[in-house]
Amino acid sequence: MRHVNRGVATAVLAVCLALGGVACGSDDAGVRGVDGSGQVGVAAEEDGSGVETAQLLLTASPVVVVSAPDEAAQARAASVAVGLRAPMFTAVAGGDADLAEEISRLGVERVLRVGQVTFEPDEGEVVDAPADPEELADLIGVEFDSEVEVDADDLDDVTARQEPGSPELMAVGEFTAGAGTGARTDAFEAGSPVWEGDDAPRILVSEDTPVAAIATAVAIGGAVTHLALPDPRVDGSGVDAVREAETVFALGPGWGARETLEERIEQAVTVPELPGGGQLVFPGRRFVAAYGSPVTPALGVLGEQGPEESVALVQGLVEQYQSFSPQPVIPAFEIIGTVASAAPGDDGNFTNEWAPEKLLPLVDAIAEAGGYAVIDLQPGMADMVDQATVFEELLKRPDVGLALDPEWKLQPGQQPGAQIGSVDADEINRVIDWLADLTRDSGGPQKLLILHQFSTAMITDRDQIDTSRPELAISLHADGHGTPDLKMETWDSLRKGLSPDIWMAWKNFYDEDTPTFTPAQTMAVEPRPWFVSYQ
Repeated sequence: MRHVNRGVATAVLAVCLALGGVACGSDDAGVRGVDGSGQVGVAAEEDGSGVETAQLLLTASPVVVVSAPDEAAQARAASVAVGLRAPMFTAVAGGDADLAEEISRLGVERVLRVGQVTFEPDEGEVVDAPADPEELADLIGVEFDSEVEVDADDLDDVTARQEPGSPELMAVGEFTAGAGTGARTDAFEAGSPVWEGDDAPRILVSEDTPVAAIATAVAIGGAVTHLALPDPRVDGSGVDAVREAETVFALGPGWGARETLEERIEQAVTVPELPGGGQLVFPGRRFVAAYGSPVTPALGVLGEQGPEESVALVQGLVEQYQSFSPQPVIPAFEIIGTVASAAPGDDGNFTNEWAPEKLLPLVDAIAEAGGYAVIDLQPGMADMVDQATVFEELLKRPDVGLALDPEWKLQPGQQPGAQIGSVDADEINRVIDWLADLTRDSGGPQKLLILHQFSTAMITDRDQIDTSRPELAISLHADGHGTPDLKMETWDSLRKGLSPDIWMAWKNFYDEDTPTFTPAQTMAVEPRPWFVSYQ
């Protein structure tokens, strides 16, 4: 087991005395937790037992709850732990020795086992929780606020929202009690929260955080924030959680070392936020966009009316989509910045580059509406990096991203519309490096880069696309049109062999689709698209 941040703190983290028998560390108590700065601590919870969380947050507890590893037992154990204001552990395979050591360190006097637990501590009274809810409530001296059925996938989130001392009795499937159930014993006595009000540290958890760790944090009064990813930059709630927090703990895998978390917290509170909050594009939001050109109305709905009317159009779509997305839906424009041309033009590259000033009214209009703009490139024979640099000043903005459309990438002797163009991974990677460097150097949040595709031949060597740059969120936009069956065939084909680090996007056509998908149909596509545009 990896023990994280076990040094004695040189600064007081919070005034944590033995309230109700549960104690958290101060410097004279020999805290196991935040070191040096006294501000940030991480418990990686590599085995999911909850032991590392207790080591980080607690110095003593007379009562602990130990759960069987099945989800039904963990749901009940989490409710019990929050009700008793006691730490929770999960008896994981191979973890008995570490759990016994931690129980000894905490000075535990009573162990309440929930479910079919075989773990036997070296010291302290062991009691098995009964199956009957009323008997359980009598045993622990807690009146449950209500009984609630919880989906196993939502157990972490529901646990994070429980109320210390008066939780809901959560149920996931059928609970099976341990063999020792039924023995009469004195009722347990619920303690008091370790932290209350403004004294509570901010504790960050995610869907990857073990339930035992979340239950412990809630039970002892931590200010728990549940995030979609183990990163405070993921959305506005993460930023709000750390903005003025003096002490931040992060529980579960994925947060990185303490230094990594400190750096991300610094970015969360200093880097401009994206529309909708946070500095990471996904999974904190979805986008619904209108596509087109302010110069050529025939290229899409975005050019068929003025900027304000286009904003109203997209806002109407957002209202239709929001009920189908657990994440906030953000209005967006995808603006054609360079358009493929049948004539070679003065530079011979078969593309027209519109001046950035022509796009600015649309960019400003969607930004003022709390939305996002994407500049779309139809490069003809031009190099994609060269075209992107035309819009460099716009792309420095935190609310502007970039899209590449390989359909219009031509080879010598080709003309737009005569064939489907293509681009190789090398040219895309050069765009990725340029855009990521620009984003990093300008101090902006993560930027969206969209790759349009409806044929596998449009992007060659797709498996060589570099998805490692943290400054970018890369999305593959499946923009085929036709019947529902044809669109789904394209969607499924494009997903094959796609990097898991690339986010899927979808396009609806008003005229070419037969029929156009409704918002409900669009959001029923699997996986659910993160960016939806209308042309």
